[in-house]
Amino acid sequence: MGRFTAALCVITTVLLATTACAEEDVEAAINKEATRIFFEGVFNEGITDIVEFSLADNYTYNGHPSAADGTIKWAESLRKTYPDLHFAINDLIGEGHKVAIRWTMTGTGSDGVEITTSGTNIITFKDGQAVSNWQNGGTPADVHPVKK
Repeated sequence: MGRFTAALCVITTVLLATTACAEEDVEAAINKEATRIFFEGVFNEGITDIVEFSLADNYTYNGHPSAADGTIKWAESLRKTYPDLHFAINDLIGEGHKVAIRWTMTGTGSDGVEITTSGTNIITFKDGQAVSNWQNGGTPADVHPVKK
């Protein structure tokens, strides 16, 4: 292989790798924005129509099948329990078809007690929809009063 051919092979390899990386970066950016829209729209604003567009038919939550209507009912129940419900996104990291989100939830119950909890989710996307979501923390057992 001549020097020119070797150089051409190296340049082609770099260009192909750059294109693949750019496509993965775009996919990650789209998936991160979809995650942000879901958390802010569904939980903070109560726009549950987002759920049906966001979750694939085969969506699973912590390994268990989870339908969009169940997610909507859960989100509505959470917003009813805590009318001032707010999810703050602390970290949002995307790579290819996966997004990691670390969040803090706050709200005030009907008893006037301000609560908080936090959690981390790893969400896998396919064709623009979430197909799996693994969550650590942020369960009802993790909710506690805000220390003042």
